[in-house]
Amino acid sequence: MQTDIIIIGCGPTGVVLANLLGQLGCQVVVLEKQSEIYPVPRATHIDEETLRNFQATGLMPQLAPHTTPFGYAEIVDENGVVLVEDKIEQANNVHGYAGSCFFDQPQFEKVLRDGLARYPNVSLHTGIEAQHIDDHGNAVTVRAKRLSDRAILEFHAAWVVGCDGGGSATRERLQIEMESLAPKLRWLIVDTLLKDMNDTSLLPDRFRYVLDPTRLTIFAYGIGANRRWEFQLGADEATPTEAEVRRWIAPYINPDKVQIVRIAPYAHNSLVAKEWRRGRILLAGDAAHMMPPSAGQGMCSGIRDAINLAWKLAAVQYGQSPESLLDTYVEERAPHLREILKGTLFISNRLQANSPFQRWIRRLTLQLMGAAPPPIQALLRHLSLRHPALETGFIDKSSVWAGRFLPQMNVAWQGNECLLDDVLGYRFALLMKAGAIFGQDTNWAESRNISVWRVGDDFQAPELSRWMRNERLDYVLVRPDHQIFSAGESNLFPQAQAKFEIWWRSN
Repeated sequence: MQTDIIIIGCGPTGVVLANLLGQLGCQVVVLEKQSEIYPVPRATHIDEETLRNFQATGLMPQLAPHTTPFGYAEIVDENGVVLVEDKIEQANNVHGYAGSCFFDQPQFEKVLRDGLARYPNVSLHTGIEAQHIDDHGNAVTVRAKRLSDRAILEFHAAWVVGCDGGGSATRERLQIEMESLAPKLRWLIVDTLLKDMNDTSLLPDRFRYVLDPTRLTIFAYGIGANRRWEFQLGADEATPTEAEVRRWIAPYINPDKVQIVRIAPYAHNSLVAKEWRRGRILLAGDAAHMMPPSAGQGMCSGIRDAINLAWKLAAVQYGQSPESLLDTYVEERAPHLREILKGTLFISNRLQANSPFQRWIRRLTLQLMGAAPPPIQALLRHLSLRHPALETGFIDKSSVWAGRFLPQMNVAWQGNECLLDDVLGYRFALLMKAGAIFGQDTNWAESRNISVWRVGDDFQAPELSRWMRNERLDYVLVRPDHQIFSAGESNLFPQAQAKFEIWWRSN
C-alpha cells in the first residue's frame, strides 16, 4: 500500500495526529497492534490547553460528554488532615475552557477513531504489528504482520511517525536512547468501578495524595464509576496479590463496594528521547517522552506533539515547505516538554520521603506551602504547572507576541455563537483589526493558503477586538496550532511576511 504518512500506534497521540492530517488532505495509514480499544482508562486528566487541542479535531461536541470538571487536588497526611488544597485550573486562561477535566479515555479514543471515517484519505488497520522499518532516504517501507493470520503486509510512505507508546518498537528499532532526568520509581495502579453509584459519597470528590508512612498513595476521583488508587512500591518489593490490594484499599472504602478491574505494576519514568526525528521517521507521545503522572501532563504532552507536527508534515508533503521545517518540531517541542517535566518533578520531589526525618520535613514543607499567602501560592503553582511560550522554531522572533497562544474567546459567526478556533480551523489565519490598511498584503496571505479575517467585519468578537486594540495590534498571524507566528502594527507586517517566506516555497 502506498500512502503519504504511516502512523504506528492509535492511542490518543496517534489518533489525534491522524484526524488532523486527515482534515489537511494527507493520505494516512494508521497501524495499531491491538484489535480493540483498551477498555480501562490509563490517563485521567486533561488541562485547558489539551481540551483546546482536542477541539482542533472538530469532534469536541462528541468528546465533551465524556468529561467532568477536575475540581480540587489536595495533599493529606495519614490521618486525613489537609496540608495543601488547590483548584486545578488556569484562571483567566487563554484557551477558552473553564478548567481542567477528568475524561473517559476509552470513550475519547472511540470518538476519535470513529471520526477518522470522515476522511476517505485515512485508513485504520487494527491487529497489525509493525515489524521492520526501512528508511530509503526518499521514502520509508514498513513491513507488518497481521496477527489474525500472520500474513506479512508491506506499506510504503513518505514519512512514518511512531506513536506506539512508552515501549515503542519504532524507537527501539531505530536504537534511539532515552535520557533519564530522574530516578525511576515503582508504583502499582489499581483501577476499580463502584458497584453502586449511591456509594459515591464514601470516597473524596477530588484528586488526593495521601502521605501514608508505609507508602505514598494517590487517589483519583475519575469519571462515572471509575475510581483509581496508585500505591508506591519499594525498589525490591514484590507485586502484591489481589487480597493484599484489597487490604490496602480497605482504609478508604469497603473493598466489597468496588469491582477491581486492573492491578498493574508500572514505573514512574522521567525519560526524553535523545532524538525525535531520524531522517523520515519521527517519534511522538510516549515514544518520545515519559513522565510521572504527578501533574497529569503525560498524555497532554503527547497531544501537544500531534498538533505541532501535523501541519508541518502536511506542508512538507505538499512541497509548500522544505524538510527542515520538521526540525522545528523537535526544536519547539523538546524544550517545552523538558519544562513541563521539571514542573512534574517539582511536585513529585515534594512528596517523596523515606525516613521519619524526611517525612517530618515533608509535612512541614507542605504545611508552609498550604498556609502561604496567595502570591507565594501563585509562584508555587507556576513552578509545578509551567507552560512556557515558544522561544525558537517557526516564529517571527522579532515580534514580542511570537510563540504565545492566541486568546480563544466567544465570537458570533454565521448567526451562531461559537469559540474562535471553530471559525479559524486548523490552518494558518491572518486576523486584521477592522479599519487597518494592508493594501495588497491580504493577497499575499491568500496565495499562501492563509485564511484572512477582518475582526468585527467577518465575525463579531468584541473581546478579541478589545484585546487587539489594547495591545495595539493591527494584525495577528496565527499558526494552525493556535500559537502566534507574529503580531504587531501594520508597518511591521512586511517583516512578518519575509520571515514566513523563509519556510514557504511558492508554487
